[in-house]
Amino acid sequence: MTPILRISSLEKEGIYQGAKWLKFQVLCQRDELEQLFHRLRPISIFPLTGIVDGNPIPEEVFLSEYESWIDGLKEGRIPEDSSIKKILAAAFTDDLESLWLQEVSGKGFLMKMAKPTLLVQAHSFSYSEMDGEFRPMSMGLNSIFWGLQFSFPGVYQDAKTMELREVERGKLFEQVRLWVREATRATPFHVGGIRINSPIRLGKECFSWINRHPQLQSQGISIHGC
Repeated sequence: MTPILRISSLEKEGIYQGAKWLKFQVLCQRDELEQLFHRLRPISIFPLTGIVDGNPIPEEVFLSEYESWIDGLKEGRIPEDSSIKKILAAAFTDDLESLWLQEVSGKGFLMKMAKPTLLVQAHSFSYSEMDGEFRPMSMGLNSIFWGLQFSFPGVYQDAKTMELREVERGKLFEQVRLWVREATRATPFHVGGIRINSPIRLGKECFSWINRHPQLQSQGISIHGC
């Protein structure tokens, strides 16, 4: 299948860099995530990690993989690494010019960014007993799987001119922001008898089962009021 994205090179495209990222970390159920997808359509979802064929991930494939993660948590199982790697990081875009492909001879392509776009990544956080802080996007033995992180840069460096530019919040990120506000809540963690409100978000439909999360249980963390 011929890729729908352009095939190019670093010499032609330059190196895109984003900074001052605006971020939301969210654990939600599939039907809640579907509500977001409905807001974002039409979009294309492209994997950003590893060697790719240059074609988008079907929306149903993304949702089904995510649903398997949530179903596992409800049954006391954490997602397997092999499952997470399938959609470890992806670009959600309504502009095909925002991405391009660098060919890897005989193997496939590397996905590259050319413009600011919505970045969606599998997310885990860690809790530190030393300072009582919850830290998003932490990896390690004590990290706790928590859905997805949605991020969008506030500033980027133009790949060709190297000029720094502020980014206008486009439709996609604004729809994520509205969805986060309406469908999720800041998470009221409960650790060692203390309630700690965190900006990490939890889907409203998850409160009925979230204390079955195996990694929360193993670290003595619960969700207040559940």
